[in-house]
Formats: sequence, C-alpha cells, structure tokens
Amino acid sequence: MYLKSLYLRQFRNYQECLVNFDAPKTILVGNNAQGKSNLLEAVELLSTLKSHRSRRDRDLVLEAAPIAQIRANLERVYGSVELSLTLRSQGKRTVALNREALRRQMDFLGILNAVQFSS
Repeated sequence: MYLKSLYLRQFRNYQECLVNFDAPKTILVGNNAQGKSNLLEAVELLSTLKSHRSRRDRDLVLEAAPIAQIRANLERVYGSVELSLTLRSQGKRTVALNREALRRQMDFLGILNAVQFSS
C-alpha cells in the first residue's frame, strides 16, 4: 500500500494543501511551526481516527472554520482507494470510502496502516 496524495482543507494551520507523494520515500524538512507534524497527524487520523495531540475535533479545525477535511488517495494491491474524514468544530465527524459515506466509523479502520515513532 502506498499513500499517493494527501489533501487538507482547514486542518490545523492549513487553509488548503495538496501533497503528492511521487517518490518512493518522503522526507519532511522545515522550520518549527510550519506544519510538518500536522501532515503526519492527518495521516494518523486517517489510519486510527485518533490524534495523539488532541482529544477534541474542534482543536483540529482551523480557527474560525466550521469544518476541516482530510482526504487521501492510496494505491493498494487491488486498486486505488480514496479515504475522507470530515471533522466539525461543532458536531459529529464523518468518514467516507471512495466518496461513499460510511455509517460506522469502525468500517474505516484498517484501510490505511501507519506506524508512528516519536521521541
């Protein structure tokens, strides 16, 4: 499985951002407070539906915005998959697989496998 692209809208410090992962390996480099950890947190949320940095969805939504969206395109053995997570500053989050809303968030888990190391 490969993460091909990651789209963020009103997530943390990102108004709107599309990152394409074209190379076999990606290294994130930048000054402090530029959003490197936020990109990794977005991948973590798509994988586990949890953040290690915050328990409240409203903390993940850009200040003064009603919703945030995280979308990823994955290349898997059996084809391409699109994952989407919508976070609301007030209300329930929603998940979608290939643009179809899933009624149970549990059905979303396990599609994107990720491992995080932190020190």
